[in-house]
Amino acid sequence: MLAVPLGVVPARLYMMMLGMAGMAMGGVGMMRRLLVIAGLVMLGGLPMMLCCMLMMLGRLLVMLDALMLAHISLPV
Repeated sequence: MLAVPLGVVPARLYMMMLGMAGMAMGGVGMMRRLLVIAGLVMLGGLPMMLCCMLMMLGRLLVMLDALMLAHISLPV
């Protein structure tokens, strides 16, 4: 069971190294720019994720507040 992943992963690594050896120096710079752009896109999604998390927290607080008000107003 373990022999398959151990055989496949080095083979993929070897193929990647062969591809890198055949890449021109200008292509390496282009790859770096693409990685920077991808990183900026991921950082751009961070404020959106934080906003959604704060909205969910606010909804949770409203729901708990309504639960407490309903619990307090029940006749004993």
